[in-house]
Amino acid sequence: MSKVYNIKNFEENGFAAPLYLSKENQSLDFEKDYFDFQKKSLKHFNRKISVKPNLLSVFFDKLTFDKEIIRHVKSLIGNDIYIWSSAIFFKGPSDGKIVSYHQDNPYWQLTTENVVTAWIALTASNEHCGALEIVPGSYKLGLIKKLDISNPRQAYLKGLKTTQEKDLLSYNQNLEDFIKNNKPEIINLKPGQFSLHHINAVHGSGVNESNKNRIGFAIRYISSQTKHKTEAKDSAVHVSGIKSKYFLDELRPTKDFSCEAINAFNKAMESAGAFGNKKY
Repeated sequence: MSKVYNIKNFEENGFAAPLYLSKENQSLDFEKDYFDFQKKSLKHFNRKISVKPNLLSVFFDKLTFDKEIIRHVKSLIGNDIYIWSSAIFFKGPSDGKIVSYHQDNPYWQLTTENVVTAWIALTASNEHCGALEIVPGSYKLGLIKKLDISNPRQAYLKGLKTTQEKDLLSYNQNLEDFIKNNKPEIINLKPGQFSLHHINAVHGSGVNESNKNRIGFAIRYISSQTKHKTEAKDSAVHVSGIKSKYFLDELRPTKDFSCEAINAFNKAMESAGAFGNKKY
């Protein structure tokens, strides 16, 4: 049985799991919807899309506005919320992909720590298929080490990558010694379950050693008062509460890959939360 990290103990651990999507979303065929989305991506873009798929797909948009996710996020960062970024993390059977241990904070360059990530399991995510792993309490330490590049925003725009080929991260934070002395907890999730973690929580994931796909969808929620440190303006999807004059509104799709949605998506790829249209 998977260990439960209660949302009431988020302040202690910096994460909570497993949590459950609302009933209306629990019965979805997540893996099928993922592959349907990528089939349309190949048709319209001639490539798979991993960043901000919620701007192109009603399915992913619906997940970002799931009532249970929003309820928990509000309890952590307040009612004034934007979706700053989202990304699909796909690991095929034995493809060797990893996410090295890191904190999100130095990569994202945001002005506050009122930031929380929801990680939704679109397929089973466990110790056999490279599940998300998080170090309890690590978020309290602040920035543990700097990255191996000086300006992530400019590095993303240039398409730079300093990590190994199979690493889904672009830059190294070099937390190997920290991990040796601080054991991560494996976040076991079934399809329709999700976890939440703080922007400073140390996390990563290993190789998918199973014969099935491991697919996760990460959504980055921020407070309306949060900005990017180097950008004069940015764009995001408003969720609830007070709107910010800093953010241009990213449009929610009413139909998959409509002309309006594609135009809005292309514009959003200029935002800081698109990481230079990074390919996970």
